[in-house]
Amino acid sequence: MPTIREGDRLMVIDRRLFRDDNTRIFVGVVEEFDDGVFRARGFSYHVSPYEVGGMERRGDERVRVISMDAGDIVYLLPREQDITRLQLKRSPKSMSLTDGTFSMDLSDFLLRA
Repeated sequence: MPTIREGDRLMVIDRRLFRDDNTRIFVGVVEEFDDGVFRARGFSYHVSPYEVGGMERRGDERVRVISMDAGDIVYLLPREQDITRLQLKRSPKSMSLTDGTFSMDLSDFLLRA
């Protein structure tokens, strides 16, 4: 049985390659999964260390092809989660992905001085 299946909701936090890279987060719905690579449709978020206030998603819906071998962090979200309602909320010391009822603490991914 595969770990990820069509219709799964997920959040991918891209691995930072350099110290000053912004944190990039993708939230989407899996459209296809094959041999460690999946295609998902969803929304991207970019967390800049210079912006401290609330955060909303950037851009329109997009399709991403993601490899499980890339070293990115992948979280499965509840299958019934409506990803269009999710927002990234941020304060100086915390960050969370929320829709008002569902909430996931992402404070570990904030850049520290």
